[in-house]
Amino acid sequence: PGAEVDLAGIAKADGGKTVAEVFAEKDQLGGQTVVVRGKVVKTNANIMGKNWLHVRDGSGAEGANDLTVTTAAELPKVGDTVVVTGPVTLNKDFGMGYAYDVIVEDAEVTIEQPGS
Repeated sequence: PGAEVDLAGIAKADGGKTVAEVFAEKDQLGGQTVVVRGKVVKTNANIMGKNWLHVRDGSGAEGANDLTVTTAAELPKVGDTVVVTGPVTLNKDFGMGYAYDVIVEDAEVTIEQPGS
């Protein structure tokens, strides 16, 4: 589990989805680009040549509330509010125990400044 990050007051991105909606609509969203706003709860730098982050927005039940994202962009800090834009990939298995029902790969990640 990620760090304890306050998820209160996170507004859905314009034209975007909540984390819960991405999981709920995954079958329709596979291969489609989504936009999700949330807070970073965990980061891992430079694994398999990518930066990894886990984004939550307070929506979704356990198991459908933490969106894994890979990016070549600068890695945000835990607690940063980000807007993630990228394609949804389903049933991705990288091997070595890294398997994801839903993942957003090669995303654009925009770090929002507080109060913006």
